[in-house]
Amino acid sequence: MIVIIAIAYFLFSPSGIINRVIQQKKYTKLQALTVQEKLINDSLTKRIDQLRNDSLEIERIAREKYGMKKPGETIYLVPSKK
Repeated sequence: MIVIIAIAYFLFSPSGIINRVIQQKKYTKLQALTVQEKLINDSLTKRIDQLRNDSLEIERIAREKYGMKKPGETIYLVPSKK
């Protein structure tokens, strides 16, 4: 009887094997999520640096998003075909 109780405790207690396996799976998922978030963070950091320091990228955005132009430049609008 004591052996059965000891085995049940060893398997099902908060520090038992089953809980350990569940926690290990959660830990592995969180590690994968951390790696994924780090990649996203790195790409966003690179994009921020590009927007702060790359004059060509800043000029491209100014032209496309805000319709800006250089002095003396003429903008031609081409109608899109539908």
